[in-house]
Amino acid sequence: MRVRRNGEDVTPSAPKLRQVLALLVLNANSLVSVDQLCEELWEDYPPLSALTTLQTYIYQLRRRLLLATGQQGAPFGTRPPHGCPALLTRVGGYELRLDDKQSVDAYRFEQLTEKGMAQHRAGAGDEAARILKEALSLWQGKALVDISAGRRLSAWSTQLEERRKSVQEQRFSLELDLGRHHAVLDELAEAFRTHPTHEAFAGQLMRAMHRCGRRPDALNTFRTLRSHLVEELGLEPSAHLQRLHQEVLVDRGQLRGPAKTEAAPATRRPVLGPAQLPADIGDFVGRDRELDQLETFLGSDRASTGMRVVEVHGPPGVGKSAFAVRAAHRLRPRFPDGQLFIDLSAVGEGSQQLADVLSACLGACGVQREKQPTGLDELSRLFRTWTADRRVLVVVDDVLTASQIRAVLPGGSGCAVIATNRYRAHSLSIGRKIVLNALSGEESLQLYDRVAGERSRQEDPAAVRELMGLCEGLPLAIRAVSGRLTARPGWSAGRLAVRLRGNHRTLLELPVGTQSLMTTVGASHRHLPGPSRELLHLLLQRERPRWSLDEVKARLCPGAGDAETLLEYLVDVHLVREHLAPGAQPLYSVPGLTRQALILLLRGAPASDVPNGRTAAVGRGGARVTLMKAGVHR
Repeated sequence: MRVRRNGEDVTPSAPKLRQVLALLVLNANSLVSVDQLCEELWEDYPPLSALTTLQTYIYQLRRRLLLATGQQGAPFGTRPPHGCPALLTRVGGYELRLDDKQSVDAYRFEQLTEKGMAQHRAGAGDEAARILKEALSLWQGKALVDISAGRRLSAWSTQLEERRKSVQEQRFSLELDLGRHHAVLDELAEAFRTHPTHEAFAGQLMRAMHRCGRRPDALNTFRTLRSHLVEELGLEPSAHLQRLHQEVLVDRGQLRGPAKTEAAPATRRPVLGPAQLPADIGDFVGRDRELDQLETFLGSDRASTGMRVVEVHGPPGVGKSAFAVRAAHRLRPRFPDGQLFIDLSAVGEGSQQLADVLSACLGACGVQREKQPTGLDELSRLFRTWTADRRVLVVVDDVLTASQIRAVLPGGSGCAVIATNRYRAHSLSIGRKIVLNALSGEESLQLYDRVAGERSRQEDPAAVRELMGLCEGLPLAIRAVSGRLTARPGWSAGRLAVRLRGNHRTLLELPVGTQSLMTTVGASHRHLPGPSRELLHLLLQRERPRWSLDEVKARLCPGAGDAETLLEYLVDVHLVREHLAPGAQPLYSVPGLTRQALILLLRGAPASDVPNGRTAAVGRGGARVTLMKAGVHR
């Protein structure tokens, strides 16, 4: 690490100061919390004076580097006076504010890499190789080699080194395609000496040596690689390397590559990436504004060093998955290296492990199962490596926790993620959030027409409007009703409306594929914490009226927790609706269909599923729910 100001070296010499500065620089223009800084400096054993000591380090950095300070507790994102570099005190931590991030070589390297890869995608191989070489010239040794790194800086160091190897591999590949094997031979040899188990470097070095007429050296490179792999990892070289070895042995002519040093025309067949998106729904209705917002954010060509994430939230049955698939199909041309669809519903139900899902995803990317690591962290790192230099769109469906999304995030800034979240309370702190609401009355009728056909609506428009009222604008319920009429050509909308009017269970259990509104509400209810579930059961005691916060506090059992916090959590998981009016206290209610589904679920729930040993008893008409101490009622 070197810090220069106006040509003068002002690098701090104290090890702890260097640690703090490195972490701030690598998170420039972002908040670094006090906890993160303390963990980096002292790991699990901070001294009693940790906060005071950290404040001293911040003061010394400001003084030595002549950094502006900003205001105490200034809002995140505000700029320091006159646009000069500043070390700002934020709520909960500190932020190094840089107007020009390209003054940091790590960010300059990333920007040049993106520019070079864009030239490569445009077919300008010669210019791409030149820019990638310029990016690699910024390196003066290993990343953070002169800093005593803790956990976070060690992770950053590993990430930077992996990125460097990836760019080296891409640049060598371009140079070999251009016939410049003589020019890169020494650099390839040095890269292989530094990384003797790196198969890509070994293969590229073998090709370069063979083209230079050095077949014995090429064969010796393979023997060296195999020796290191066997001794250090217990592995044999990959099938690709073994085929290359055979080609060198028989002196295959096509291995020699272009005879000239000028750029050769691109004649290679394009490598197709995974295309896993489910089929788009032809009768999709509405959501134009939300789709435009998502496409503008994920599909824009603005320069960015950060991957873009959009999380889609909404109540059960609102059509989050269909929305994500529609958006992904619209964005598909912008992500030519592949589109991945990761369904986490089985992980949420406990029938599948996240590591197995990620392993299958890597298999679709061409990484053979036998060459994959076994642990989730290792698989996640391998996935980030594979996506580092690609433009891949990842759709993650039915997310329960933020940790699930983090495990499947790609590593390249050219990638994007669309995630459908069951719980808004467990989302990431990055990216954009889109909340889907119920369809309007007109949109509900449009969807009904597209699924069931206009015949039923023309025969009995009043009955159709009643059916749409029962569905409450939820696409899952509308599709279920429309699908039932399609499957029963002799039925009228009036007949179905009469049947559903007095039997909520029939509507809730009408299937759409493998789902029904009952199953989706049940999944959301099943993963609630005990106190939140108990409060939800309390709210079900009224048919339609709304609860005020004071009423909830008065009825909530002692020791259950803070009523307002529990209510906000239920609103975030879309099982409770918050009604806000200017100058009035917020009111809370359970939406109609969600309420009926929960009542039916509680009817069939064993006592062990009700928190704190309580039993749920529901009246036949579904109009009354009482919670009683176990043993009081027999």
